[in-house]
Amino acid sequence: MNRIKNYNQVKTVISENTSVIIAKTQGCNVCMPVTQRLIEMMNDYPTIPLFEVYIEDVPEFRGQHLVFTVPTIIVFLDGKEVHRESRFINWDQLDSLLSKIK
Repeated sequence: MNRIKNYNQVKTVISENTSVIIAKTQGCNVCMPVTQRLIEMMNDYPTIPLFEVYIEDVPEFRGQHLVFTVPTIIVFLDGKEVHRESRFINWDQLDSLLSKIK
């Protein structure tokens, strides 16, 4: 998984890729298992890049993308947000969307 370290990278990733971004905080007890499950799921979608952003490192991400809780998973397609899951993830719904994008 690629780590985003500044907001310019966020803008580049969103504009150049169909991508999945997980927003999280360091030391988050919920973020760790969600991240692991997301990594495992994304193994089925090798053409869709996965990125992580720590909101402590890139606080602009929180404001620009209205992230009010972590973990938040956002799927971008053609520069637009098409799906969002926060905290309690509906894995079946996310998997279904990714299979359609693939």
